[in-house]
Amino acid sequence: MDDLIIPKHALDEMQRDSLTEDDVYAVVRDYDESIEQDTGRREYARELDDGRYVVVVIEDGQKTVVTVWWNKRRGRRRRR
Repeated sequence: MDDLIIPKHALDEMQRDSLTEDDVYAVVRDYDESIEQDTGRREYARELDDGRYVVVVIEDGQKTVVTVWWNKRRGRRRRR
């Protein structure tokens, strides 16, 4: 999926969890899990190479990122 639209809310969430646009694209392009929500949105999740388990929610049929977060309960402890 190319050319995602990342609104301010998603950018704020990315900044809070130290995630980059490259991380978001990595999750959406090569996800471990994909779940369609009842709202019609699609949730993509992937464990990145550094152990973070990142979730990206996108409006179904669109390219708008709704939100992004690092699921700290699911991923391995981040290496420093």
